[in-house]
This record gives sequence, structure tokens and C-alpha cells, in this order.
Amino acid sequence: MCANCATERSAISGTVLSPHTEIPAPARPRQVARGIPFSVTTVLVGINVLVFVAMVAAGISPMGGNTAQLIKWGANWGPESLGTQPWRMLTSNYVHIGVIHIFFNMWCLWNLGLLVERILDRWTYVLSYTACGIGGSLASLWWHPMVVGAGASGAIFGLAGLMITIFYLGNLPIPKSAIKPTLKSLISFAGYNLLFGLIPGIDNSAHLGGLITGLALGAVLAKTATAPAETRNRSRWLIFALTAALLAGGLIFVRQQHTDVRAYGDGLNELDAGNFAKAVPYFQTYLKKNPNSAEGQFNLGLAYLQDHHPDEAITAFQNVLKITPDAGAEMNLALAYRDKGMQREADEALSKAKELERKR
Repeated sequence: MCANCATERSAISGTVLSPHTEIPAPARPRQVARGIPFSVTTVLVGINVLVFVAMVAAGISPMGGNTAQLIKWGANWGPESLGTQPWRMLTSNYVHIGVIHIFFNMWCLWNLGLLVERILDRWTYVLSYTACGIGGSLASLWWHPMVVGAGASGAIFGLAGLMITIFYLGNLPIPKSAIKPTLKSLISFAGYNLLFGLIPGIDNSAHLGGLITGLALGAVLAKTATAPAETRNRSRWLIFALTAALLAGGLIFVRQQHTDVRAYGDGLNELDAGNFAKAVPYFQTYLKKNPNSAEGQFNLGLAYLQDHHPDEAITAFQNVLKITPDAGAEMNLALAYRDKGMQREADEALSKAKELERKR
């Protein structure tokens, strides 16, 4: 897997609303759950930080891991997420690419989350955050499935969208004079950070997916925001059951749109299992749609080489080198030439591989 193909989900920066905005309490107090009170925002931030600390303790650089490390820790990646590991759409929301990335995301989550907790109950908050994060991951898979994505910003954008429509459409017992500046701040937050997300290396598709999911959820939840607790609880479970069904339908749609990516993932699994002959047709399927994929050509070459088909391996590795200089391709090309008894060509390829390694 090429180490320079990762795209970080944005560490959202810019101005955000203050959690201390003066919002009068609702006329009817919420029911408080029995037991020790806790902040959902604190728990979410804590989980993100603990995962990051565990990653660093495991040897990943605090300035950011490579794609293989991020995938190992649960990042979102089409060949796996659209295959047998759809759970990555959730876990990727708790994986971050460096200390700067997690700092800005957690700062935004802390400020925005404390506001959400003043309006919504815990279950609605947690389920909304989760749904928005998955919605962001799904949008990222649809837009660029071969890009590795990680970070909480899709879920954070979702919370912003959620509160925008709840404040705008909900009949909250809060003066409009208190709602208007907060609503303006939320819209500015979303707009500014979407513009910031146009910078290369930021996964703006995840931001948009999370934001749209949050806006839609907020529009539905706003209708029962001031209803009695029993009505809110009953409607909440219905709303999120339907949301789960829609997200599942979205995953089915995206999988159908990217059958080539699923084939690539199947090829990697067969390659890892040592089933080299079985891996070949999967990579061929992927390359029919993506002939200029250096990674696809490289893995096809590996499968052919390990399956003792040096002629086909030579062609695949030469295709890699037509796309980009690559020391690994030159090295494996030398092995394929050697298997053919072409020692002079093998020596030339090996020399080029060493030269490319020196230039790195």
C-alpha cells in the first residue's frame, strides 16, 4: 500500500460558539437519570484521547502514523470498509492522525458538545453523534473509497448541523434573542470550516456527509424537542431505527457503486492468505476500472510472481514503473527477471532499485 495516499480528515479549526452562551433553561425541566451524573462530551473526548494515547504508546508517531498503521487501528478505507469490515465507519471517528489533528477536533467537540448537552438528552446526543460520524464515513467512501480517512470531524460537523435545524425549526422555550446569535455562530462555524476543508489533504466529503446527516436528524428531532419525556423517548427510538436503516441502505448503495474496490480488498485478503492464484482475478477486476493504479498493478505483479508466472509479473511491474518510479517495483521486477534466467535485466533493475532507495 502506497504510504503517501492517505488523506486526513480535517482537524477543524476556526471560531466556534461558546458553551457558555446564555440560554435560559426550558420551562419544563428534563428528567435526570438516576445515578452519578456525567458529561457525554467528557466521555467522548476521553475515548478519543485514550485511543490516541494507546496509538502513541504502541509506537505510532504523535505527529501522525502512516496508512498501514491507521488502517490497523480502525481507520476508514474502502477495500476493507466496503468488504467484511463495515465497522470501520464507526471506529474511524475515534482515530486521529497526529496531535494537532486531535487537539483541534477535541477543542471543537468540547465547545460544541457542551451546548448540545444543554438542549438534548444523553441518548439523543450519543445516537446523533454516532449517526453523523457514520454518515460522514459513508460519504467519504462514496466520494473517494481508496483514501484512508480518520477523525471525529464528520461527527462534529453533524452536531453543528443538528443544532442548526433544532434551533431553527424547534419550538424551544428560549427567547429568539438568545437563539439568533447562537444560530448565526453555528452557521458560520460550518461554513468557515467547509471552506477550510477545500485545502488538499482534508476529507471535506466526510464533513459534508456528517453535516447533512445532522441537518436531517435535527429537522426530525425538532418536532418533539419540547414534547413530554415519554413522547420524546418513544419518538427517539423510532427516529434512530429509521436512521440506522437509511445508513444501511446507503452502505448497500455505495458497495454497489464500488464493486471494483471490494474486489481489490478481496484480492488483498487472498494475497495475505497465500492464495496467489485466487488473488489475480480480483486485482484484474479492479484494474479494468483503474488501469493507472500503481498499487493495483504492484499487487497484481506480486500475485503473479508468487504464483510463478514471471512473464505476467514482469508486465505488471513494468506498468507500475510507467506510472511512477518505485524501488519496490524495480526490486520485484529483478526477481521476476531472475526467475526467467534474464540475469542482465535483473541486475539493471536491481541497480535502479538501489538508486531510488538512495534518493528517498
